[in-house]
Amino acid sequence: MDARVTEIQFVPKGDERGQLIALEALSEQVPFEVTRVYYIFDTTPGTVRGNHAHKNLKQVLICVSGACTIVCEMPDGTKMEYRLDWPNRGLLIEGLVWRQMKDFSKDAVLIVLASEHYDEADYIRDYNQFRKGCAK
Repeated sequence: MDARVTEIQFVPKGDERGQLIALEALSEQVPFEVTRVYYIFDTTPGTVRGNHAHKNLKQVLICVSGACTIVCEMPDGTKMEYRLDWPNRGLLIEGLVWRQMKDFSKDAVLIVLASEHYDEADYIRDYNQFRKGCAK
């Protein structure tokens, strides 16, 4: 699978009562079956989460409250930084992409939709191993 990071704009449906965003698996915004959902919240100031890549997992990241920054490194060494600061924006991460989550606001809640159950064997947690694997 090619490494790819795609910014997603969700279309809210709303009126004077408020806004609603509905996400469906196997859609343009979530192009996989959602097998696992988790969220990160109450993050200690200065904490950097992630610091790993996945071999096969696909994810959609959405900061449904507050804000955080996602730093993605592609196999060719290109780094991109994304600020998720509104619940109608997300990030689709596919393939071998090194990711870090940082700069969490006090009220940040980052929800992640994942294509697979947790599998430690899918993680690359050593940055040097990641870079060596990308050099092949």
